[in-house]
Amino acid sequence: MMNWIDPIKQSLSSDLLKKEYRTTNKDNPLFGHCYVATETLYHLMNSDTVKPCCGRDSNGVVHWWLQYRKSGKRIDPTADQYYSTGEVPPYEVGRGSGFLTKEPSKRSRVVINRVQDLLTT
Repeated sequence: MMNWIDPIKQSLSSDLLKKEYRTTNKDNPLFGHCYVATETLYHLMNSDTVKPCCGRDSNGVVHWWLQYRKSGKRIDPTADQYYSTGEVPPYEVGRGSGFLTKEPSKRSRVVINRVQDLLTT
């Protein structure tokens, strides 16, 4: 499997954030990007083998990641937002969920284009 996570993380920027996440994101650069990073990863890899999952963390914030359908192994492009603060992502309370759109969202398309640019330069 190609490592999409590093180029995705490099492609995240504050213009992709919802307003309510911008302040916390200044000190924790992955905070607020879990949905778009996870959605982007889902569309870049073979999405038949993984499912999107989400769960509410101890601060009440919903966190997103992917999980392999067969093995249950998790792929979380923004997990470091938790580990860098000594917290743990809310995997234990997570459940399978769908994204808001079947095709990549506007924000995800921006990240996909940035990833493709990174990989071709």
